[in-house]
Amino acid sequence: MKKRPIQARPGTPKGARPGGPGRGPAKNAKSADAAMYEKRLAKLNELVDKGDGVRALTPLAELTVRFPKDPRGFYLLARTQSSLGRHNEAIEAGKRCVELLPDDPAMRTRYGHVLQNGGQYEQALLEYERALFRLPGNLYLLRSIVSVHVDMGDHEKALARLRELEDAIKNANPSNNDRVDVALLKSRLAPKSIPAQEVIDEMTPLLELEGVRDSRRTSGYTLLGKLHEGLGNDDDAFESWNKMAAIKRKSEPWDPDVYSRYMDELIKCWSRFDDIPVSTKHTGENLIFIVGMMRSGTSLTEQMIAQLEGVVPGGEMNAISRAGAKFEPRQHPLKQRPLPITFRTYTQRVINAMSAQAMEMYREVSQHSAVTDKQPTNFLYIPMINRIFPKAKIIHLVRDPMDNCLSNYQHVYARPHPYTYDLYALGRYHKDYQRVMQAWRELENVEFMDLEYETLVAEPEAQTKRICEHIGRPWSEAMLSFHESSRSVNTASRDQVRKPLYKSSVKKYERYEKHLGELKRGLGIEE
Repeated sequence: MKKRPIQARPGTPKGARPGGPGRGPAKNAKSADAAMYEKRLAKLNELVDKGDGVRALTPLAELTVRFPKDPRGFYLLARTQSSLGRHNEAIEAGKRCVELLPDDPAMRTRYGHVLQNGGQYEQALLEYERALFRLPGNLYLLRSIVSVHVDMGDHEKALARLRELEDAIKNANPSNNDRVDVALLKSRLAPKSIPAQEVIDEMTPLLELEGVRDSRRTSGYTLLGKLHEGLGNDDDAFESWNKMAAIKRKSEPWDPDVYSRYMDELIKCWSRFDDIPVSTKHTGENLIFIVGMMRSGTSLTEQMIAQLEGVVPGGEMNAISRAGAKFEPRQHPLKQRPLPITFRTYTQRVINAMSAQAMEMYREVSQHSAVTDKQPTNFLYIPMINRIFPKAKIIHLVRDPMDNCLSNYQHVYARPHPYTYDLYALGRYHKDYQRVMQAWRELENVEFMDLEYETLVAEPEAQTKRICEHIGRPWSEAMLSFHESSRSVNTASRDQVRKPLYKSSVKKYERYEKHLGELKRGLGIEE
């Protein structure tokens, strides 16, 4: 039987790339406007391709307002917002794309992606199926459908669609990347639905093949490490994570000395905390911030709080960091979002403007209920949060440094977190985090609750009652059955919060201690 060419990712929508055919502004605009549009769209597309979505966002939004009937601007806007974690905005832009090109399967696919990234799995599945109806047997869409079923925790349906995908591949000519993609899906179904060793044997040689993209290699090695760990192959697991980290370090360098000096400036700015005015715009009494190192238990804590009546989970929001970045004149020395370090900037006018901007995002989540924001790195902004939302509640998750850092090293993140891919740099980052938190504790009138992850999993009832006392809400036994909630979680911890509390992550670093010398050096722990 003659094999059909592989059906890869549905193409971008007509005219979605600058210079392509399709519905541009030329029909409804003067030629000069059309030329300007093409030129600006091309430049913004280059920025997004380079990972600089922050700079592209505002001009892209302006472009879609000026040319509201061209899907290309909305397509790029949805892609940009999704990459920055602005899921609600990405979904709105994606919806507009589909309205403009309802019969384009590529547009349906893009809309499905932003819906899936935003945790709206049922709607994402519907969009994938609509696109698949127009492109029957498309491998990329079948992979997307399997992926969203896994995100939903429905392994039975995921496995059934995986078999459909494997049958489709038999009639195609898959590339090495396509073969890796299938193995990655299988790894997410192991060991519950597919034996772990079977997936290991299939994926290990695939990751070494020529032409496999780095993004797939890093995902593959991360998942291989998890599978080896489950089988008790600790040395093989750590070797897999080392391979993942080595790839990531090439594209995401980090200088711990530069970062430490930047933390000095942050602490210095907010050491004059009492001289910075309090917002007269909003008090933030309905806001609950859950902060700490990544992988410290913030997702677990939010999932527990989300079981309370009158609380709507916001997930990892960027309202605070965006408000800070908009007004801070100095750039981050390591090309990340700038932190508030310039004391003279934070006048009453600026504080009020920051409060209004951030509150606008929280009101998009809920107008009347309390909203949680579990963006871990908001620990950097605790004094600023206190100034722009003086009645907001803050919960700070604390976890054993060795376990916390190890957990970060075992994960590959969709957004840049370069310090997590080098054990020494990771230890240094954690030391700076501890130093920053200690500086905030020493500020008078700055209040937050410390919550130890280890104590939370050992004494969940007592600790959830502490949480409720801190946030001023009645305790509910539903907080203890958080894993039964149907709420979507779209972070690296999404699988963990679907399980009952477990203690296997406490002192887990002891399994890998012989590999952690550089981490100890970064943390300042003597061997």
